Amino acid sequence: KARRVVKDLFAYFLAEPECLPNGWRELAGAPGSTKTAMVVGDFIAGMTDRFALDEYRRVFDVQARSWLGK
Repeated sequence: KARRVVKDLFAYFLAEPECLPNGWRELAGAPGSTKTAMVVGDFIAGMTDRFALDEYRRVFDVQARSWLGK
């Protein structure tokens, strides 16, 4: 499960670096670039397990999205 979380978060942020938090976003390059891959790798490497799971839910769990009005 952990491997999938890391892999999916990496692919997401690599494709959409504008979704990285402030500070990280400014360090990233174009989507899919080597520079962005390095920044995303560093960002994910610094995550705690709990933060990674929370971030995964925020990004991929449709029911967790606040814009649904729930």
